[in-house]
Formats: sequence, C-alpha cells, structure tokens
Amino acid sequence: MAYEAKQAIYLPAGDFLNLQFHLMDTRPDVKPDAFVTELVQRWLAIEMDRLATLRNGRALRGYQWKNVFLPDGTRLRTCYRHATEFAKVVGDRILSDDGETLTPSLFVNRYTTGRNAWRFVWLRFPGDDYWICAANCRMRAAAQLQVSSQRDGGASELV
Repeated sequence: MAYEAKQAIYLPAGDFLNLQFHLMDTRPDVKPDAFVTELVQRWLAIEMDRLATLRNGRALRGYQWKNVFLPDGTRLRTCYRHATEFAKVVGDRILSDDGETLTPSLFVNRYTTGRNAWRFVWLRFPGDDYWICAANCRMRAAAQLQVSSQRDGGASELV
C-alpha cells in the first residue's frame, strides 16, 4: 500500500469513544479513522454535486409553487402569534419539522385560517444566508419571465 499523507482532526473524546464502541458492536473490522474518512468522502461528493447543480441552475429535485421553483433543501419559515415554524423541501415535497407533508398554504394555516402563503412564508434557498419573502420571489420570477418572453418573442411562455 502506498503512503498517504494524513491530517489530524480533533473530535471530543466522548464522541470518539461512542463512535469506537458503536463500530466495535456493529462493524468490528472497521476502524474509526477509515469510517470517518469514508463518511467525509461521501458527504463531500454529495455536497459538491448539490452545489454544482445549484450553480448551474439545474436543480434535480424540488417543489414547484406556481411560478417559483423551490429546489431540494430550501427552508420555509412562518410565524403565528410569536411562534416560529419551519419546514424544508425534501425531494419534491415540503415537510414540516414534525414530518408532515404540506403545501405552502397548509404550512401557514396550520393553526389559523385565511392567511395568504405568499405574504407569510419566508424562503431560504440552499447556499443562501438570508431569508426572502415568498411574495418577493414570486414578483422576481414574474419579472424574469416577462423579460425572457420579450427577448425570445414570447416563446418562453410555453416553457
């Protein structure tokens, strides 16, 4: 086996011991350093693919909400009576923190009725550090569609 340079990564001792004992019980032939290396390699491959997909503008999965596409990993937030609720786009569904599948309207009206989801849902897209009101995303998407349809002579309205 060829030499491979390694770099130490420090874990809390309790976490390392829990990992080591778990591996001894479930995978006695796997050492913690090999397990962590494989785990990091898998995570990096998934994360790099996700970021490349987002940068190229081709999300593989997500939720289509009227004219706004919410890519997989988009976070949703709403507030009602000083209680903040969160949900997340997982695959092609919106899941609340308790695992319930929701639409944006069901999300904002879980504890009340008559609220417009565009006004009361805030979105945080994957890779972004800020929240944006869904109504602003809707207006931006409509403006982009209008600009592209003017540029293409109306052909993009069929897309």
